Amino acid sequence: MTYTETGIIDTIERLAGTKLSALPQAQLDGIDQFHAGGPEAVERLIPGLQLTGKMSVLDVGSGLGGPARQLARAVGCQVVGVDITASYVNAALDLTRTAGLTDSVRFVHTDLADFEQTDFDAAYTIHVQMNVADKQSFFTQIARHLRPGARLATFEVCRSGDSEPALPLPWSLDGSDNFLATADELRDTIQSSGFTPVEWVDESAWIRAWFDDLGRRLAAGPAPAALPALLADGPTRMLNYAIAVSTGTVTVRRGAFVLTP
Repeated sequence: MTYTETGIIDTIERLAGTKLSALPQAQLDGIDQFHAGGPEAVERLIPGLQLTGKMSVLDVGSGLGGPARQLARAVGCQVVGVDITASYVNAALDLTRTAGLTDSVRFVHTDLADFEQTDFDAAYTIHVQMNVADKQSFFTQIARHLRPGARLATFEVCRSGDSEPALPLPWSLDGSDNFLATADELRDTIQSSGFTPVEWVDESAWIRAWFDDLGRRLAAGPAPAALPALLADGPTRMLNYAIAVSTGTVTVRRGAFVLTP
């Protein structure tokens, strides 16, 4: 099991040397966005969802909840995040209370298959399906929770060919929960799960530039309260991911889909 971190809020406050409520949003952005691209990746994802403030959105694999809070702030919609890691959900709830967003964002510790609400206007996944072996079932479950015509946006890591990236990775420590598909395989699986593709964009070049910029910023003075510091062997996992993107072993694809009525 890769996602075993506990006491996340205590760790953030210890590394930052201050209470959660005193941390500026810019610093939180480097902690609660558990994916390459950080808040900028979410900004690139938002247009594909075609949201208005009255809509409800499902965040599948919500982690620490950064994207859900960002979406609520940017659009004003209602966001529900589901995740199977209890410590992540607990941290997401604390971060949301601190941000004053409990009226618009909530999180549930559950498997998606056990989650009951099925009338969402949109859904998204960000760096989630790499841990999912049965992707057909996963995306079919997402479809079951959406109304007809709803939008799905994805920002996901794919394998380029037969080679696998070096371990450990942000989503897998030992490879036992690493299930990378190629970009074509992933797109076709989403489509066969009931969705019509609207957009399928290779964001790898942008992610390479993002990793380069991150490296420069960390070299200038590593932030003590940053995501790598919260994860077991975090710096190595992030470095291996950056190398995999740089060498083309993996690509990052941003997609937008519509649930076929």
